[in-house]
Amino acid sequence: MIYFIDSNVFLRLLIIDNKKQYNDCFSFIEAIKQNKFDAITNTLVLAEIVWTLLSFYKIPKEKVIEGIKGIVQLRGLKIIDSYNQLLALKLYEIYSIKYIDSLIASSEGISNKKICIVSYDTDFDKLRLLRKEPGQVTS
Repeated sequence: MIYFIDSNVFLRLLIIDNKKQYNDCFSFIEAIKQNKFDAITNTLVLAEIVWTLLSFYKIPKEKVIEGIKGIVQLRGLKIIDSYNQLLALKLYEIYSIKYIDSLIASSEGISNKKICIVSYDTDFDKLRLLRKEPGQVTS
């Protein structure tokens, strides 16, 4: 199984606002570093992390850059960017989800359930996609 990592997993590691989620995310990322799981993400996720850290958490730009570098350089993580724009628009129109989530869902492998989304975002469940929380993957 290949796991797509959503922004909230990385944010739990960077913000540490929920100790259990932080521990689950930390264990999951450590397993990726040890090649126990194949993991991917995309530039939309990175952009969402930057935006959230800067605008919501008011983290200084230098710290945000440091955090994103850590993600980009994470051993075992691949960054992919392939979307089906028309499918994304259709999902966005039909379901009550964020446009970024519809783009993620439109990616090859995710839309045909060959890739599992690792996220705390239950909106993906509306699309009947494979989704697990980090603790469910490592347990």
